[in-house]
Amino acid sequence: MAYLRLTIEPIPTASRSSSLAKLLPRGHWNRIRRSIYYKAHHRCQACGQRIRLHCHEVWQYNQRTGYQHLRGFQALCQDCHQVKHIFFVRSPRRRAGLMRHLATVNKLTLSEARQQLAAARRRQAALDQLHWVVNYGSYNWRVLPARTLWQRQAYSRFNGQ
Repeated sequence: MAYLRLTIEPIPTASRSSSLAKLLPRGHWNRIRRSIYYKAHHRCQACGQRIRLHCHEVWQYNQRTGYQHLRGFQALCQDCHQVKHIFFVRSPRRRAGLMRHLATVNKLTLSEARQQLAAARRRQAALDQLHWVVNYGSYNWRVLPARTLWQRQAYSRFNGQ
């Protein structure tokens, strides 16, 4: 299959609360995302739309070592960002719309888009088999180690979020 501009990115279930956006103080996260939007010329980096953007964290997973590393960020419109995280979308109607969006952006048939979804489900199952060590790259120094969601939320409140 040819290069895809937009892909579905499964996240290990245990890592879903490890978002840098949730762990950094709000002001610091806002500076990061604004710089990403500026570098993307305030356009979605997948479909090119000039509408309200979301800052997507790009993660790399090494299944051999169980090491999860933050590679960078991507400016995405809401539809493209929801395609990345389609497993979080509960509404069947919304999921169907996102599948059409995935197909349109990548110039795929709906059947080929469904194949992408099936492959992403298989990747999700493989990722969920491992225990992941999370590394926030150059932002590690800003994130305190926290073992529980409660600790991460307390850290966020302490830092003014």
